[in-house]
Amino acid sequence: MFRTIPNSNLLYPSALVLLSITLLMASAANATPIYDVFGPLPQATFGGTGIPNTEVAVGSQFADGSDVLITIAMSATQRYSNPALTNDGAGTYFAQTGSNDGLVGNPTIGALWNFNFYMEVEGFNGATPKLTDYQINLYYDFDPGFDTPLGSLGVIDVTAGLALLDPNATVAQGSENLLFGYLATSSPPFWTAPGGAFDPNAVGEYNFAIQVSNGGGFGIETIAMDVQVVPEPATIGLAAFGLIAMGVWRRKR
Repeated sequence: MFRTIPNSNLLYPSALVLLSITLLMASAANATPIYDVFGPLPQATFGGTGIPNTEVAVGSQFADGSDVLITIAMSATQRYSNPALTNDGAGTYFAQTGSNDGLVGNPTIGALWNFNFYMEVEGFNGATPKLTDYQINLYYDFDPGFDTPLGSLGVIDVTAGLALLDPNATVAQGSENLLFGYLATSSPPFWTAPGGAFDPNAVGEYNFAIQVSNGGGFGIETIAMDVQVVPEPATIGLAAFGLIAMGVWRRKR
């Protein structure tokens, strides 16, 4: 895979950059995102203004025969004017390490990226469903290791929250940051925090999901996405430079 200069142990710089990224990233199999369609969701604002809605993992499923359509969706986007996230077009997003306070005058410290969610229920043939008719759980991750088990994820009981705030809601959406303090402290029955703490400077993968089930506990729809956090470009460049310097020193010896 890597070419070498004849009669030396020095790798080409381009290969060294790839090698440095490999060394800095966790080496494990990726979780598999779950969705029906990956693309635009025009009706989603994620509770804010200017949040991109063009590259979203979306799942839709009819419930109660064909009288109710449930749509759930997730995405990851930059926070404020931080670097835009990229993605593989298949439910995995790529963000950079780091944190800041966002806008001037905003004291809230957050990672450079947010995770976004959207939930909607529509009725047909006279049906008037609401989101609280179903059990909806949103899962989030503090562990930078790959493929965090479901039981180790934090969980937000969306149904319990809506029952208190807006029991007749047919749409719920928002944009959250893993550094928001409330996500790190359990508050039953509304959410249960995962173990440990989120480190915005850690390199790795974070798993997110939404599950919808009926009153009997039978699953209706599930979506899942991943956010892989990589070092900022300057960090990668320094790592590559260090490896190149080591190769040159070794070659001179």
